[in-house]
Amino acid sequence: MSESNHSRRTFLKGAGLAGAAAVLNTACSSTGSQALGTASGKARNVIFLVADGMGTGTLSLAHHWSLRNQSKHLNRMELYQRPDLVTAMQDTASASSPVTDSAAASSSWGCGQRVNNGSINTSVAGKSLTPIMSLAKRAGKATGLVTTCRVTHATPAGFAANVRHRDSEDQIADQYFDRGIDVILGGGRRHFEREERNLMPEFQAAGYALATNRTELKKASGQARVLGLFSESHVPYQVDRENDPALSEVPGLTEMFETALQSLSHSPKGFVLQVEAGRVDHGCHVNDAAATLHEMLEFDRCIRIATNFIDAHPDTLLIITTDHGTGGCQLNGWGEKYSESGPALERINGIRASFAALETYYLQLGQFDAAHFSRLTGIQPSESQVAAVNEAITGNTEYLSSAMTQIFGDDLLDLIAVGWTSNNHTSECVELLALGPGSERIPAFVENYKINGIMRQSLGLAG
Repeated sequence: MSESNHSRRTFLKGAGLAGAAAVLNTACSSTGSQALGTASGKARNVIFLVADGMGTGTLSLAHHWSLRNQSKHLNRMELYQRPDLVTAMQDTASASSPVTDSAAASSSWGCGQRVNNGSINTSVAGKSLTPIMSLAKRAGKATGLVTTCRVTHATPAGFAANVRHRDSEDQIADQYFDRGIDVILGGGRRHFEREERNLMPEFQAAGYALATNRTELKKASGQARVLGLFSESHVPYQVDRENDPALSEVPGLTEMFETALQSLSHSPKGFVLQVEAGRVDHGCHVNDAAATLHEMLEFDRCIRIATNFIDAHPDTLLIITTDHGTGGCQLNGWGEKYSESGPALERINGIRASFAALETYYLQLGQFDAAHFSRLTGIQPSESQVAAVNEAITGNTEYLSSAMTQIFGDDLLDLIAVGWTSNNHTSECVELLALGPGSERIPAFVENYKINGIMRQSLGLAG
């Protein structure tokens, strides 16, 4: 830790949270934007890594899995050895609730104000607020969005769009085109290829390289502007891409991230890039521990890519965080004297499909396949469980995947020792890590919306 950063940390520790809040309020305006007259502009680029829905328990599950199965720390944990690392506890509340949704959380970073759950860069009073990527474009910087969700989903939209409700994804896609977001990689093709407007030829005519699979993404690498859409909705879970040969041409988050860096790094005035492991949140929502774990491990590989980049480009501010926790995921003490908690981290490797993929298969089949389920999960269903799943299938249950994790909840707990508090978001404060120019401005306790002002000051962006 630098001497100046150490001094700031010591001051904040002595002042307590009240003192920290006073420092924050002095440094930031009411919207979280730093006073423009003091902007140093020392950062040329910003890379913002988000593991959506990653609570402390989710991170800890991945940490212990890595130690047990690979005998090594996560890249995330190795960061704590860096003397230049800044760590902070982040309050994730929205304007309307202590429990935020992704739209309000990402908007807080994107525009510097807390907004109501469900809205994208729209104030409580209904006013459109300027997202950070619009400011970056005005300054001549390139911009990029990478996600395993639909690219029009809440978290990427929070950096680039303005809509009253996050479900207006067609409108968000239109705004990406109109605002010239340079690199867009993820899922959500259905919002670009619409009957009333097909954006794909419009992007191509505007000079974008188009990609719909891994091969085309490789060909597009290095192009200044790239639109890559690899599924109609969300990108399939990593556990399914690893185990289903039919998904071999679907690129993962690491490949998309590397392509984005190769494209954006040619920008003469720098770039702003958000990268989201969005399906961590989805796995937690349905209490699917195996799917969540694989998404976390993929996100962790992105951390190494990011640190390699900033070590070669020290004018880059790197922020690693999450928007909120989801599900209350925890690896529990299990067995006599908790002796089964360790082996559970090995047994989870036997789950070779997400419950979302199982849902798709059984809905298409029209019935539950017990042998198929057992082969992919290691759980032998009882007659009553078979009947319960079939009832959910014929009853058009909205989320069959969530229903199945509840039906097999006791079996899953015995197998992998992972428990949950709910299927919802949580209010827990989350950790934020930062490296590079501007990171020294991040206080030890920070409210989510104040990150916007820190990024803007670091980049020298005027409002």
